[in-house]
Amino acid sequence: MKALLLFLLTAITASAYQHFEARQRRPLALTPDGTHLLALHSPASSLSVFATGSGASTPPVLVAEIPVGMEPVSVQARTNDEVWVVNEESDSVSVVSLSRRVAIATIRVGDEPADLCFAGGKAFVSCARSREIVVIDVAARAIVTRIPVNGLMPSAMAVSADGSRLYVASLLSGNKTTVLPAASAPNPPAPTNTALPAAPKTGLIVPANDPRIGWNTLDNDIAEIDTANNQLLRWIGGVGTNLFALAMHPDGALWCANSDSNNLIRFEPELRGEFVKHRLTRIALPAATLTHHDLNPGIARAITPAPASIALALAQPTSVVFTPDGTRSWVTAFNSDRIAETDPATGAILRRVDVRAGSDGVRGPRALVLSADGTRVFVLNKLSDTLTTVGTADGAWISESRIGSMDTILPEHRIGRGILNDARLSGNGTISCATCHLDADHDGIAWDLGDPGGSMVSIPSADLSIHDETVYNRSLHPMKGPMVTQTLRGLALNDSVLNSPAAAIVTKFHWRGDKPTIQSFNTVFPNLMGGTARPDNDMDKVAAYLRSLLHHPNPNRNLDRTLKTNLNGASAVAGRELFLNHTRSHCIVCHAFDAGTDQNLDLPSLVGRGQPMKNPPLRLIYQRAGIYNPGNNQQSLSGYGFGSDGTFHALPEAHPYTLDRLRAADMAPLTTFLMSFDTGTAPVVGYQVTVTPANAAATATSAELALLETRAAWLDAALVASGNLSGLRRTFRWDTPTQRYLADTVTDSPRTRAEMLALVTGAEDTLTFSGTLVERATAFGGDRNGNGIRDRDEAPPALWIGTTPEAVRLRWSSYFDWYPETSTGLSGDWVPWHVAPEEDGGTLFADDFHPTAPARFFRLSRTW
Repeated sequence: MKALLLFLLTAITASAYQHFEARQRRPLALTPDGTHLLALHSPASSLSVFATGSGASTPPVLVAEIPVGMEPVSVQARTNDEVWVVNEESDSVSVVSLSRRVAIATIRVGDEPADLCFAGGKAFVSCARSREIVVIDVAARAIVTRIPVNGLMPSAMAVSADGSRLYVASLLSGNKTTVLPAASAPNPPAPTNTALPAAPKTGLIVPANDPRIGWNTLDNDIAEIDTANNQLLRWIGGVGTNLFALAMHPDGALWCANSDSNNLIRFEPELRGEFVKHRLTRIALPAATLTHHDLNPGIARAITPAPASIALALAQPTSVVFTPDGTRSWVTAFNSDRIAETDPATGAILRRVDVRAGSDGVRGPRALVLSADGTRVFVLNKLSDTLTTVGTADGAWISESRIGSMDTILPEHRIGRGILNDARLSGNGTISCATCHLDADHDGIAWDLGDPGGSMVSIPSADLSIHDETVYNRSLHPMKGPMVTQTLRGLALNDSVLNSPAAAIVTKFHWRGDKPTIQSFNTVFPNLMGGTARPDNDMDKVAAYLRSLLHHPNPNRNLDRTLKTNLNGASAVAGRELFLNHTRSHCIVCHAFDAGTDQNLDLPSLVGRGQPMKNPPLRLIYQRAGIYNPGNNQQSLSGYGFGSDGTFHALPEAHPYTLDRLRAADMAPLTTFLMSFDTGTAPVVGYQVTVTPANAAATATSAELALLETRAAWLDAALVASGNLSGLRRTFRWDTPTQRYLADTVTDSPRTRAEMLALVTGAEDTLTFSGTLVERATAFGGDRNGNGIRDRDEAPPALWIGTTPEAVRLRWSSYFDWYPETSTGLSGDWVPWHVAPEEDGGTLFADDFHPTAPARFFRLSRTW
């Protein structure tokens, strides 16, 4: 039955809730013996452990929830007990002991780590934002070396069967397109709406090999690395635009789940229903011969809605696995709420399984694994935070259960999140908002979504760059030219307008400021996706969800949020002074703090533009560092630079400015400051310190905790601690007013830092101190369900057992952090009872329709 879903808010209030959208890469894995399924509950910063059981119709049972770093995105089991978890927001790897149910080590790696593989006694961690592979000695848990990877967002990884080769896919690898600047581009065509004036001169998206282009755009899709000597051997190109997952076929071929964008098609009416192709690509090795398999062959690309196509479409493949004999593969379609069984030999779709069928709510199947016996496929649904089990023999639904007991996503946010990702809302089922805004971010390329048949738009603005606060109406032509896809994260920061009263009336969203609210993007559904406009209430939920999203911290700032005096040989502190110096740089006039923009459409002529453009924020400049290297054969990792249309590749002057008084010596520090611009999230958010008896007395440990305590006082983050002490799971929360750590039970007195460290004395004792978002302090620091009763003071639920001739029924209070165990005797082995619980009237119940004989005993056990 599917009546169990299940979205209970337990700890977070709507008014304060903020979060990150984890880019899950490998959130599901099995232990080597196949007895436990490892699932990441990313919003809860937790690893969930399921007992898989055996048999074709057996549902898995949640048996443990183990705190890890913030925004875990990938998990791999090194042994049946030791599990490594990659934490995107914490920039770390958590090493977890399943038997002890605790993180026993934290290894800090690079910025925004994404995936992990083991080979030759080493762990290889892809760090997407810092563009490197961190190599770790698994025995010593120490970093051996760092391999630079010249790709955009190196993320998903796979290892050859013999362990000699590592393959790393670039999430934003691009598709060998770039922008021909407006000065070199041909004049745009005449508008089809004869009432329109001539279109402005804009750039043009062209193939990167266009002879008019003066730089070399690389196509670094998949890196091949020698795992023995940690050397990058070559790049494989031509795979796709956005690469989501890699998998090795038993025959030795490498497969990539990807999407390929059609951004060479110009204008919104022509792109409607034609955005991307979703594919599985076979890469024959060592020749690297590519064979693309379209997951939607024959899908109608019609402008009008096509229900038959919507019912079959598979959008955004994010995971692929093969049966041991290689004759079949399974793939997730994240935006379609489907998984599919395919024939690798032909690419044919053999079966589609709808993981949403018969239930409300978008699921978002993100990853899957096959059970050890091959009878079941386990599917992690990211958008619903659930686990679906499907039989491989017939594709039959077996069960769906919560990934974890603590639901940290608000109901309205979950609905808005689903709408953003739901390709079934498009005309042919292949497109969603998330097709370009991957995980509410961007796809790394530009699109020309102008409309020759559109209408002019009038936007109020002022010439603030020349100190004129008079409000004018600027006319915007619908043939706007190429625009780089922008992130949907951090939109709430757009509400801060600091520079001028005139700026307060300027609309906020889009490159040209032509969308007054998030809700006004509703036109995308009919005009671009070929579907129908959503009800106002739906768009309100999308807006609420997007406004809850935060940016990652800027790794170029110090942990205490201050600027560095030496970053790449220059001082960000000196750069800030230049930025603020009106007579030297003029930057602050248009790029006001906090967001780095005054939201105004200023004089386009002053920045080399042919049409008005909103002054863009500077929070994410650091993320595009190094994509262009003019000193190395004019090479670019991306065909798209800092400007709105993808032109301008070099800092600090990402656009020409006629009033510039900067000297040559000013360039390096000003660039360094721009690379250090505050994102709105403090660097201590996600930062962790794992304390064991080996480092509990170290001065450095106490110093790190002192810094975390200080930043908590500044409300940069809350500070919590969790771990095992004397064999018991414990959690604590730092309380700034009392300067003490409060425990998960009222029977414990508040403790100082020194007293906390003194607790870690036993050989297996460990405590991990974590900076977390302020609104999560209660849930992560001793009161999971936010009911005012500390976790260790909670009374266990009562268990009721009933029988009929047909079934045994267990019933208990709806605490999802308890699960039933059974045994043939009180002194026997207790094992999980593999029956999927359902919710009914505030209680959970589970039926076994095959009562066992002799009589059995039952009890409830806690997941943490």
